[in-house]
Amino acid sequence: MIRDILIRDPFTLIILSLIIVITFIKYNNQQKFNSFSKIFWNYYYLKKYENEKAVYYLFDYFLQLNFIISIGLFIYLSNLTYNDQRITYDFIEIIDIIKITVVFLILKNTVEIGISWFFNIKSLIKLYLNEKINYNNLIGLVILCFNIMLIYVFNPNIYIIIIMVLTILFLKLVGYSNSFILHLKTIKKSWFYFILYLCTLEIIPYILLYNFFISL
Repeated sequence: MIRDILIRDPFTLIILSLIIVITFIKYNNQQKFNSFSKIFWNYYYLKKYENEKAVYYLFDYFLQLNFIISIGLFIYLSNLTYNDQRITYDFIEIIDIIKITVVFLILKNTVEIGISWFFNIKSLIKLYLNEKINYNNLIGLVILCFNIMLIYVFNPNIYIIIIMVLTILFLKLVGYSNSFILHLKTIKKSWFYFILYLCTLEIIPYILLYNFFISL
């Protein structure tokens, strides 16, 4: 019992810090946060703050910080569960996963921007990347809730992890679908390049990243 409490203490510090950060940005940006939380079924936020995204604000940085830390922690917990290991706290491994995730996202976005210049679809990809960041930020809040459930509520098993992963993938699919609908007219003009973009930069990289973490 005492050992479990000691193991959870570092997780508690991380989770509590993220909750404080999210509470802070919600308190200082209530209207914006409320619009942001509805982006899966309401395009108002994406359209209103579309131009703002060219210049990032603390609101965006804090949400991205939560996404990166939450996804890193979720991968760590999922990897332990997949390998049938008891949940323990390994600061170095969590940091390594977060660093790999950050490098992956930076390289992926950089390549996406480069390809958009090459195929002359930079205006479309710029909007798409901004929308994708917003969707990831909101998914990050969902993942934070999943981490809380894995650490404090459930006795983690592979079936719970699969349900959570499928939920995340479903939300990603909704985000892709929304972006597709928003820019359908523009996409029609560059249909082939957009499909090529999706296959090479939205499907294959995640498969490679999945195989990498599974091999850890």
